[in-house]
Amino acid sequence: PYKVTIEDVKLFPQGYSAIAIHPELIQNEPSVLLMDIGGWTVDLMRLDNRIPNASTCRSLELGMIRCIDETKEQVRRDVGLSVTDAQVERVLAGKPCSMDEDARSIIQKQGRLYTERLLSAAMESGFDLKAIPVVMLGGGAAVVKGNVSEQDGLCRVFVLIDDRVNAEGFERILGQFSGGVSKGPRRNCRRKQFRRKNTIAGKAAKNDNLNTGPCGLRTLSQPA
Repeated sequence: PYKVTIEDVKLFPQGYSAIAIHPELIQNEPSVLLMDIGGWTVDLMRLDNRIPNASTCRSLELGMIRCIDETKEQVRRDVGLSVTDAQVERVLAGKPCSMDEDARSIIQKQGRLYTERLLSAAMESGFDLKAIPVVMLGGGAAVVKGNVSEQDGLCRVFVLIDDRVNAEGFERILGQFSGGVSKGPRRNCRRKQFRRKNTIAGKAAKNDNLNTGPCGLRTLSQPA
């Protein structure tokens, strides 16, 4: 049997860890919205002066899986073709592939409709995207990036399209707290460990229970 003693716990909402890799995105920005576009949900959280505002955490059921499923169904209804998830994802990302041009046009149109619906839902959740910058990340960030237009009038958009940015952010944070992370085979184990979904959004501690962490980030902690 094993005995494990936990001496300390540092909690970071997923998406927030990405700022450890790109702290320049929030430099000189008093307020920034993090938009993590995942498979099932889109998680939103505002940072005020680099501090996560727990009262602003929202989770919208508008992830990419819903977008892809609706797009495939629209293609099937309009042109009678059963396209695959992989094909839809590739067209939505603006990459070439062999496909009926009518089907391609439908997929592209659906991508724009999804983007409009997502931006509208974020605004309805209390985030004025025309007033504060937004950092988009997650699997759907590239899709939304390709469908945002000037007519949307967004304040400023930063897009992190690397799907490993959350894991690498957690790894960097861990390394700065523990004095470095092993570069051997155990590194992948750590990376997989920190890929797990952090579910503290909406349940985070209040801002006065925040401690300064690496890269100028603030960590959520239990009150004394």
